[in-house]
Amino acid sequence: MTPRHVPQEIIEMFYPPMQLLRERTKPDHAHLVCVRATAVNGCPVCTAIHRRNAREHGWSEDYILKVEQWTRHAGEFSETEALVLELTDALTELEDTPESLSEDLWERATGAFGEEYVRALIVGAIGVNSYNRLGIAFQQDPRGIARVTEFDIVDAARAR
Repeated sequence: MTPRHVPQEIIEMFYPPMQLLRERTKPDHAHLVCVRATAVNGCPVCTAIHRRNAREHGWSEDYILKVEQWTRHAGEFSETEALVLELTDALTELEDTPESLSEDLWERATGAFGEEYVRALIVGAIGVNSYNRLGIAFQQDPRGIARVTEFDIVDAARAR
């Protein structure tokens, strides 16, 4: 893998969705979106960043791994956490249908959080997915990221 240069101006183009996620949702929910979407997409640099951020927020390594593979640990998450993770999956694992975000999921999510909050989760998930694809396309190396640990860098089994 040969890292390719990504100009800062390109990286900054993707900031607004992430800022919206951080500003308009609970920190734990923002981390759920970032950690899970990145695990599904398998971006090494984003995995390191989001694992580090979640650890610095107080999450244990064990909890991070459970979030990454949440469907195997679904009973260990609260109803609202599972809803955020389910929504993230619907926006990350696009099915062969234009309705990956089903009416049922939309109704459950907006019923639990309200439309404005769900819109922020959606925009944030789209932002994370965009960053994942950017990191993969430019073959970014996670070893140069500040404050990452070996745990953050180790390849996680893809969440699918």
